[in-house]
Amino acid sequence: MSLTYLGHCAFKFELPGLRLYTDPYIQDPVDFRRLEPGEVVLLSHGHFDHGVLASAHLWKEWKCQFVGPGDLIEWMSRKYRRVIPADALIKLDHGESTVINKVKITAVPAHHPMTRLGKTLHAVFARSSSPGNPVNGYHFEGYYHSGDTLYSPVIPEFLTKFETHTACLPIGGKNKIASPQEALRIAEEINARRLVPMHWQPLVEQVPFKYQPSHLVKLAGASGTKVQICTLAIGEVLEAPHGSAGAALPAL
Repeated sequence: MSLTYLGHCAFKFELPGLRLYTDPYIQDPVDFRRLEPGEVVLLSHGHFDHGVLASAHLWKEWKCQFVGPGDLIEWMSRKYRRVIPADALIKLDHGESTVINKVKITAVPAHHPMTRLGKTLHAVFARSSSPGNPVNGYHFEGYYHSGDTLYSPVIPEFLTKFETHTACLPIGGKNKIASPQEALRIAEEINARRLVPMHWQPLVEQVPFKYQPSHLVKLAGASGTKVQICTLAIGEVLEAPHGSAGAALPAL
């Protein structure tokens, strides 16, 4: 198993029998035409920088399935009713799971309240009415992709029943996005072995984020955390740790 960082919150995951993409907001220098087709696309929510507006193009090229929060999937079913068939759209709300090609995917709660600036950016740059809430995180095969979130105790409470070897977490610290401190706290409290920072690159020249991966690396070094920080360049591949397992822990 492996993940490849594609920029912002976009990743490609190679899993047993399944190629999966998350929040595919694909920008330069990534060339969409050179990406291997995915069977599944996980959408955390409807903001333009998480790839929902590319859905029609992805379907035409990949004939993939889309998984997202119920409100978002309902919006997509109306928006793309003449393009994407209904059976390619899968609703998954917090706490629910689906199994695709023997890979279990679970929707994890997230906390991402909308700000006035966020609504303005969505309207100006995306010109879209796609819903920005609720936000799904996802857990599958030991990977946790949080989507957009701040720290919330609900996240570690939910994930205590899962084994997590790699957590992909936002660190930008602006527009209701977790800071490096919050991201590290989430990783530690869910007992993740590794933390991959995301959501720190500027969306447009006028919208930089507050923190960069260097801030997270410095914080981790000073804190003495056991969590390994894995900062990735765009296109860089990170293999799953040897012997990793991602199934839910058995009930006691």
